[in-house]
Amino acid sequence: MEDVWIMDSGFSKHMIGHRRWFSSLNPVSTKEYITFGDSGQDSVSLSAKLSLREVAFVWNLGFNLVSVSQLLDEGFEVRLKKGACRVLDAEETLVFRVDLTSISGPVRCLVASPFADIWKWHRRLGHLSFDLLVRLSSMGLIRGLPKLKAKKDLVCHPCRHGKMVATSHTHVSQVMTSYPGELLNMDTVGPARVASVSGKWYVLVVVDDFSRFSWVFFMEFKDEAFGFVRDLVLRLRNESHKAMRAIRSDNGGEFRNSWFENFCRDLGLEHQFSSPYTPP
Repeated sequence: MEDVWIMDSGFSKHMIGHRRWFSSLNPVSTKEYITFGDSGQDSVSLSAKLSLREVAFVWNLGFNLVSVSQLLDEGFEVRLKKGACRVLDAEETLVFRVDLTSISGPVRCLVASPFADIWKWHRRLGHLSFDLLVRLSSMGLIRGLPKLKAKKDLVCHPCRHGKMVATSHTHVSQVMTSYPGELLNMDTVGPARVASVSGKWYVLVVVDDFSRFSWVFFMEFKDEAFGFVRDLVLRLRNESHKAMRAIRSDNGGEFRNSWFENFCRDLGLEHQFSSPYTPP
């Protein structure tokens, strides 16, 4: 390839990879040029009428590159026609001709190897079961899916966690309190998708633990719960001859606040809180 010359419109400088084309070489100062591993530069004669100036010597360069932009800067004209490239001087005299031929090397076809990792395909197909994945690969129903083999006892932890369910709360039929008004259970519902006629969005439900008697209050805002509970507790304390012992709620902000804390402390009530994500 050392005698092959390529007209290149992408390079800004002539380059040659073999020393024999030069009669002499001038070292290149790295302070003046952006180097490409250049060992030197000088002039090279391509024909009796064309001499390339400032040709860079690049050691073991595979092809000899003639820069079209450098020829244009030197006042030459480059014309490309079918089958040939002609270099003309300022008087449009032909000084050099290059026949256009294709240079082809060995043809290599790059094909991506099929990825046969069953874990990768399990995740790619949305955590499909391993048995179904192996069956689909053997049937050839999915383009690009290689033949897969599943080992025994394959466990996908995200699949296992996704199929876990919380243990249901066993219904307790035994009443744990001794008399009505001893313990009040309460919770809020809402906001509703549509407000009531009076503009209420939330519902406060209070249930007596012994009798299961219920009180329902409608609220515009959740922080109104304290006022309703306070009035109900004070009224029941006046109506009943037995003392109220505790109230029970979830950990919602409408119940777990300084208002309820101070109120229960002043009346000697125990405020019980249910476990997170469980009903009171």
